[in-house]
Amino acid sequence: MPEPSLNEQVWKFLLSGGFFMIPIGICSFVGIAVCIHRAMTLRWKSIIPLGLRPDLARLAEVFSEGRAGKLLLEFRRSDSPMGRIGRVALSADFTDRAEAEKAVEATAREQMVKLENGMGVLEALVTIAPMLGLLGTLSGLVAVFGTLGEGASQSDPSLIAGGIAEALNTTIAGLCVAVIMVIFHSYYTRRLERISARLEVIAGHLLHEYFKHGGHVLHAPVPETPLDQVMPSVIPPRPAGGPLRESGKSDFLS
Repeated sequence: MPEPSLNEQVWKFLLSGGFFMIPIGICSFVGIAVCIHRAMTLRWKSIIPLGLRPDLARLAEVFSEGRAGKLLLEFRRSDSPMGRIGRVALSADFTDRAEAEKAVEATAREQMVKLENGMGVLEALVTIAPMLGLLGTLSGLVAVFGTLGEGASQSDPSLIAGGIAEALNTTIAGLCVAVIMVIFHSYYTRRLERISARLEVIAGHLLHEYFKHGGHVLHAPVPETPLDQVMPSVIPPRPAGGPLRESGKSDFLS
């Protein structure tokens, strides 16, 4: 008799677990979806867009050249966490650095809470998956030992041993899902810590340079015109390919 293929073995493993394999499978699909969403959301270019990095790397030049209004416009056009933090930091509503720092800290905390969406789901799956596996195993063992009083033919030790082995499959499946979710949860937790630290450094440097060069007095009216027409007298032409060349090796991603 030929040995079953890998697909047949996996299918047999899933069927042998009984009903509780269904919620364990749902947990695995939910966990995979959350991990993919986290991978897309926590990309560096989603946190700090490429278009903002050249100016953020040369803040002293930007403010000394009178381009604070243009930088603020770029922050307003960006829907990234760095964009939201930047437009609060450069807001003309704050004439005192202490007030601006409090507002920036509050905004940064809000952005981090949004970035942590889904982490609670992974934490729940780490707990739920092995418990479902254990519950499935106990349910299977109850059914197996229930046959002991139904006659000698059904109380064959080999049949009981096989039934116990099948009942343990749900525990194996639940633990596999939990282990995978623990790995991803640990990875994304560490990534969030790096993002939080990097945003804190950039925001602090942004506030320092902004108020060092005059704060809100740097602002010029920001008209609703195309970007290439905003403040033409104070925006010096940039070398062709400059921002793209510098954004590839940004210190913000180290």
